[in-house]
Amino acid sequence: MAKLKFAKDLKDKDVVSDVFLVKYSAVVQAKNGKPYLNAILCDRTGDLEARVWENAEAAAAVLTKASFVRVDGRISVYQGKRQFIINAYVQVPAAQVEAKDYLVEGKCDVDALFVKVLEYARSLENPFSRELALRVLTNEDVSNRLRLAPAAKSVHHAYRGGLIEHMVSIAGILDDLSKHYGAMLDRDLLMLGGFFHDIAKLWELEYSLTTDYTDEGRLVGHLVMGVELLEREMNAIPDFPRHLRLLIKHLVLSHHGELEYGSPKRPKIPEALVVHYVDDLDSKLNAIQGFIDKDEQQGDWTSLNKMYTRYFYKGPKSVPAKTEKAPVASDH
Repeated sequence: MAKLKFAKDLKDKDVVSDVFLVKYSAVVQAKNGKPYLNAILCDRTGDLEARVWENAEAAAAVLTKASFVRVDGRISVYQGKRQFIINAYVQVPAAQVEAKDYLVEGKCDVDALFVKVLEYARSLENPFSRELALRVLTNEDVSNRLRLAPAAKSVHHAYRGGLIEHMVSIAGILDDLSKHYGAMLDRDLLMLGGFFHDIAKLWELEYSLTTDYTDEGRLVGHLVMGVELLEREMNAIPDFPRHLRLLIKHLVLSHHGELEYGSPKRPKIPEALVVHYVDDLDSKLNAIQGFIDKDEQQGDWTSLNKMYTRYFYKGPKSVPAKTEKAPVASDH
């Protein structure tokens, strides 16, 4: 079943009859106390906020999370944002749709990224660090998941292959910083931090159609899960140095930077501090660029970004080169 209209192309007053993937739905109460269905529909081009004003409970039974639904209705703009007002709906079997039309893909070649991360892993000098990196990254389950996993549910790199894109981006920055600071930083530790700080997001998140947290992700979280993974792999390497083991675990446990951001420990070695800042920088830049790309506000400025509590400039960045005026002919 070919998709006719994509979310990003829909405009005010458009009449729509097409299939979307349900990303979220919940029955909520309007200000007058009447229940309605609040939903988020999506396809590979983005999200579309939707409403069903009548028979909300019946709509909720059809518009269930991760289901494909043919919806009929009209686009309406409310407070500067699009809303899809749904009048009719029916579930569509997954076998009848093209999954590629609904899965948000990154722009990078995940196979090329995987080759690059293995290249970085093989470049590590310490044989224990190198063996650990290759042991984890070439594991079949890990390598398969890395080609699919997003780096987050919604904030940054929240698309298929987003985690390995984030990993390779960070590794490249850390590699450059190791050259810049020289002996001040241990390159192997930096790179291990880049590879492993988010490695357990492969199991913290479930990402077949929509993305959400697994039970283990909610109850344990990727920092602890990552240390557990690395502990198992380091135990399988004969004579793995105790001190190196401690430093690697610290890189993962401290990468959120502050206790209030979920880190059990704050960075206490220079390499851990650098990994934290580079991770934070790469995450924020991806999130901000994604916000700018999806912004529907007219003009050179975005709408208010609630996470960063500011507007972002999206107008031209370059200033035309100054041209020299032709000399004025003299009468003398």
